[in-house]
Amino acid sequence: MNKLLNVMRYVLKPAVTVLVLALVLPAAAQEVRVVRLGLTVSETGEFRDQSQSYVNGIRFWAQDLEERGANVIKLVTYDDESNPARAAELYERLITEDQVDLLIGPFSSTLALAVAPVVEKHNFPMVVEATAPTIFEQGFRNIFGIYTPADQNMLQVLDMAVDNGLRTVAIAHQRSEFPTAVAQGVRDSAGGRGLSVVFDDSYPVGAENLDALVQQLAATQPDLIIVGAYVEDAIKFMQSLKQTGYAPKMLAMSGAPASAEFGDVLGSDADGVIATTQWMRDGRIPGSFDFGYRYRQQYGRYPSYNAAGGYAAGQILEAAARLAGISTDDGPEVMRDGIRKQLASMKFQSLLGNYRVTDTGEQVGNPIYIVQWQYPYRSLIAPEDIARWTLKFPFPSWSGR
Repeated sequence: MNKLLNVMRYVLKPAVTVLVLALVLPAAAQEVRVVRLGLTVSETGEFRDQSQSYVNGIRFWAQDLEERGANVIKLVTYDDESNPARAAELYERLITEDQVDLLIGPFSSTLALAVAPVVEKHNFPMVVEATAPTIFEQGFRNIFGIYTPADQNMLQVLDMAVDNGLRTVAIAHQRSEFPTAVAQGVRDSAGGRGLSVVFDDSYPVGAENLDALVQQLAATQPDLIIVGAYVEDAIKFMQSLKQTGYAPKMLAMSGAPASAEFGDVLGSDADGVIATTQWMRDGRIPGSFDFGYRYRQQYGRYPSYNAAGGYAAGQILEAAARLAGISTDDGPEVMRDGIRKQLASMKFQSLLGNYRVTDTGEQVGNPIYIVQWQYPYRSLIAPEDIARWTLKFPFPSWSGR
């Protein structure tokens, strides 16, 4: 009896996008089994770029499975348009109409929160890259995070600020799940570290420009600025801040500046910006440099942490299926129950680091890395035991770049 995920070939269903990686099997080869993996991809909308990177990581994982001697895996995808309602509708379709064997969650906490009640209704286990604590506070039994929670995102940054004598902090964030959770973590932790919050405001999803918000923030002259935003808004924030002429002593953002796009667009204006990230090639996790090199060979640029997250999501799901010892012959309920039990209890090292979750499915095993643009490079500056560079302090003046 063939075990689920024992050997695979990778096929993208014509439902939305088609990519076939053909595998020529000898005539005497054993019967080919199809394992159907479903997820949505934000091919349009706000999360497009990050989501595409995330699914590229999943595709890369699937390729590696094939090269290890694979049967068939069919990746069934739809465009969720970066829309929560659409994502929920499509996961219902993946489960009830496409009858996929496995699920991986969509990109972003916003979409994952919308999808979670659907998979819970069908008692279908799903790994997610989402980090907003609200997802893990609902009592869901089928949601398993792979990233460190968003409210812990900036703790090392706050410690750096205190170590460098800073006293005041300004918070700005987009009003969506992940950035809001990042901001809440700063609010909850700043006071205990002796930092006073002198500005705290948010802006709506889809804001055309951030000039007014940034002008108000700059007027408070904070020592430290912390921004919860995705890449497009992070770039807008920097452009607006430069217009004010104000340079804080430190400036940190959640995730976005860790992308190459941030530096590509801003050039030397990115210099000095700190980013939190869930993965770095030089983070001393086994396989990271190999993954980075091979990914660049295929896609033409080094992987972002979103790509690494997609790859790790596949690794984690594969490990759970293998440990459960299940087969496509076992039926959906047996398969789902076995995978759920393993995702809830197993300890495993993926490309992101140690996978270990609480009884609510929240990830507690992976580290957060801190990088800084020391233009033209993104430099790993924390955790201290693996840092390859030191913090560039203070944030450079706009005229000194």
